[in-house]
Amino acid sequence: MKVRLLGILSAALLLPLLFASCKNEEETKEYMTGTLYMDCEMPPYVKPGDVFTLKPHGVTAPDGTAVGYYVNAPITGKKDTLKYEGAAYEFVIPASLGTYSISCVAYPKESSDKYYVTSASITFTIVSDDLDDGSITDVKSHPGDTQVSFDDRTYYAENVGGRSWVRSNLSHVERDGNDKEIFGRSFMDSPAMQNIFGAYYTWEEAQTACPTGWHLPSEAEWVALLKEVGAPEDLVPLQSSPCGAGKLMVKARFNGTLMWDYYRNVNIEDKALSAIPVGYATVSGDTYKFSGYNQYAVFWTSDEYESKGVYRYIFQEYDNVFVGTADKKSFAASVRCVR
Repeated sequence: MKVRLLGILSAALLLPLLFASCKNEEETKEYMTGTLYMDCEMPPYVKPGDVFTLKPHGVTAPDGTAVGYYVNAPITGKKDTLKYEGAAYEFVIPASLGTYSISCVAYPKESSDKYYVTSASITFTIVSDDLDDGSITDVKSHPGDTQVSFDDRTYYAENVGGRSWVRSNLSHVERDGNDKEIFGRSFMDSPAMQNIFGAYYTWEEAQTACPTGWHLPSEAEWVALLKEVGAPEDLVPLQSSPCGAGKLMVKARFNGTLMWDYYRNVNIEDKALSAIPVGYATVSGDTYKFSGYNQYAVFWTSDEYESKGVYRYIFQEYDNVFVGTADKKSFAASVRCVR
């Protein structure tokens, strides 16, 4: 019994000493100075085969010791230690759809006992515009669908009420000599999204966005479409429909995640258009702020009202197909072409 008690007392005496030792170590260890930057011109959405270069910098050790960088990209299976600031880390985006991160750690090469490491990461989503096995899935063909091609992209069109409506958002974009988008804009300024969500256009751009032989639908054509899917016969242009949204929506998935994820009072049937909720954008100069993803589907019409552009929109919680107006230059929405 005495031996056991002595052991307990000895352990009890050692604990404060160990605690004090750890505490002293923590008190002497400091953070390095500066902020870890990972210079990389990578948009939020990328596609397989894209190549990017990452250059970490910005951290220094107060005692002047050299700082090294360790980069880890689990999705590519590539790990690397960069020997000096400004060194480049190059990686190729693989064909694995989903959201991933690349992390970087800055560490003091010769004084790890004095300083904590500093870390940062870049998060991105890999997408594909492949029609059969891409990011958008569960959009099934409709009886009588026909294929049309605009700008080397294939779309499906269907006949509704004597008009042929394209079942995907138009993705026509024009670029300048520096590959900058100057007509139409891809979601989150990510070129990889151009053929997935379609482009976002101001009302002025939308008037000429559709290819020859097709046009931007008028309010009258929208009313005719809505009556085909159950809207009241007395519905007139510039009037919101009390129903019909569910028949225009489709239970599509984006990288495996359901897009219209809340259906109060809405029964999604996908009878026409196959609308997906890619939202809209507000425009200030050359800056696009994207909003309403997974909540709204917004489509320009060719009409104007009180000097503003008229659009039709669907909100996830209601079966209504609403009418809205917006500035012709500072609001961007999707385009569906008709003929």
